[in-house]
Amino acid sequence: MARPTGRPSERPCYTPAQLHQVYEHIGLPSKFRYEPGEFSREVIRHRDGFNFLTALQTYTLATVPFENLELHYSSHHQVSIHADALFNKIIRQGNGRGGYCVENNTFLGTVLRSLGFEVMSVGARVNSQVTPGGELSGECRFGGWSHMVNLITIRGEIYMVDVGFGSGGPTHPMSLSSDGGITMNMPPNQNVRLRRDGIPENEHIDTKLWLLERRNADDGPWTPLYCFEDQYCFLPQDFEVMNFFTSTHRTCYFTFRVLASRYVLEEGSDRLIGDVVLYENSVHRRVGGTKELLATLTTEQERIEALKYFLGITLSESQREGIRGMCTELNP
Repeated sequence: MARPTGRPSERPCYTPAQLHQVYEHIGLPSKFRYEPGEFSREVIRHRDGFNFLTALQTYTLATVPFENLELHYSSHHQVSIHADALFNKIIRQGNGRGGYCVENNTFLGTVLRSLGFEVMSVGARVNSQVTPGGELSGECRFGGWSHMVNLITIRGEIYMVDVGFGSGGPTHPMSLSSDGGITMNMPPNQNVRLRRDGIPENEHIDTKLWLLERRNADDGPWTPLYCFEDQYCFLPQDFEVMNFFTSTHRTCYFTFRVLASRYVLEEGSDRLIGDVVLYENSVHRRVGGTKELLATLTTEQERIEALKYFLGITLSESQREGIRGMCTELNP
């Protein structure tokens, strides 16, 4: 695997053999399992790049969970966003693991770049009032750079792709050429849109950013989830700084909350219809706009079993021991 040097062409890439392992792991339909290399690049540039991108996002969301377990169930409580470490964690180990925003989006960004997509990764500012369950808890307030998204250019059109926001995040590539265009995000009536606008915290009110907004009913209010800039070049070093903050700073909820979520794929279809969320001591499933409590957890053993049963995540004995003595441990 190549190491980053600062030039986009020399950022890390996965080998064709590794990409076939990714195809297999996420259950990508055979019609999209294009041979990595010249053929996949030809498909992207001249044939079916958008549908290929959509399938990769959909099946990644349905297979690779959004989770912060490394910060709680490990001996080191650290997160690596190196491409080879992510491949080992998500694909090679085969225990159902994923990661949080910079992990999952770095992983998919590396996959896309390796297949021949034109990728630009950028930082985003999250609305701090959006809960880990994807709901709004108060008035909109944007924080610092703490999220990451990938911008993919296909035939001159730019799409925002995000597989690292968790519940309520975007479920398909969103075009930056459609300012304010509304698209279905999750049935029956959860919609999203990208809109170019300023944010209240900005000292220069004329400075515009892309705002990702979501509403949960056709007549419901729009909730800003995060904002990002499409003109500023973020380096891998910038994401290392962001990752250090989100994984260590005690005001960041990743450090004092346990969460894991995964999208639900409709059986026999390529449509995402809901999600399953484990947050602290409860597990919920939301399908068709209906939220159902699946389990209330009172002990560490129950949470470990819930991770396996509801989300397909298996923790080793040493990983389970990593939470001992932490504030997130259930009934120590």
